[in-house]
Amino acid sequence: MNGRKTPMKFAINRTDAISWSISAALILLLNTNLKTGEVNWTWTLLIFASALTISRIQEYLMPLLMRRAANWPVQRMLGAYVLVCVLVATLISTLVLIIIQLVKKEVFPARVYVSSGLTYVLMTIAFTSVYVIQQLTDRWKKSLLQQEQLNQALLRAEYDALKNQVNPHFLFNSLNILSALIPEDPENAVNLVERLSKVFRYNLQNNDRVTVELGTELKIVEAYLFIHKMRFGENLQYDLSIDKTDKTRSIVTQGLLTLVENALKHNECSSEKPLTISLFVDGDRVVVRNTFQPKNKQFLESTGIGLSNLKSRYKLVT
Repeated sequence: MNGRKTPMKFAINRTDAISWSISAALILLLNTNLKTGEVNWTWTLLIFASALTISRIQEYLMPLLMRRAANWPVQRMLGAYVLVCVLVATLISTLVLIIIQLVKKEVFPARVYVSSGLTYVLMTIAFTSVYVIQQLTDRWKKSLLQQEQLNQALLRAEYDALKNQVNPHFLFNSLNILSALIPEDPENAVNLVERLSKVFRYNLQNNDRVTVELGTELKIVEAYLFIHKMRFGENLQYDLSIDKTDKTRSIVTQGLLTLVENALKHNECSSEKPLTISLFVDGDRVVVRNTFQPKNKQFLESTGIGLSNLKSRYKLVT
């Protein structure tokens, strides 16, 4: 602490500057004799000082009123708003007339008090309306921002829920493959576990990502197809013909994995009906193509979780 006081800072925004400029021009015009061009500076300065006082009072009163009236019906809020304007205007106009009477030693008739009061009421309503409009605009912008943030959070939660449905589905299929391979070929079962760990490590590392590069997903698809290749042998053939330049494109995380898994799950893969899966880029699309030879019973009983989730996830990110 150095004991020095920080000087007060005053900031006037563009809206305030415009409002005060217009108000000053109107006050000056109203107190100018259009025939002679003479300006009644006493009234001009008093009214301008009154306007400044009204605006300061309103800056204090209106936030209190708006906080208290946040949950009020519109009619009640408008009534309170008008009442505050009338009370403030009446108080200020009465004080101004009393000051003028004391200075000039004049006695004003009742109609002067009435006309002066009405003038100040209109002036107060004008100043207050500017403030209220600013506050309502700020609240509207803030509510839009909050709604957008809420929508983003809901979309993220929905996306995560959809993606988490895919992981158990994939694990279930992989464990079925492993259980079938262990008694037949223990050595390759170990290789399968290594590839499987690679796939799930990828899932964990990219769990919070909505999209990944095509090349990154392609490595995991290759590992996943290798796992199935160990089980099906030559009955499964695959071709991943993706150019290096296309591997930097973005796709939905686990999107290719879901399609390849779906092709393997629902199609027969045997010596009588070998299964071929190919991946390639066609324009702005990544295509997963397979020979269509459905396992009739499984195809009919399919819940369609994988494909429906993939469609939903793409809708959420596009």
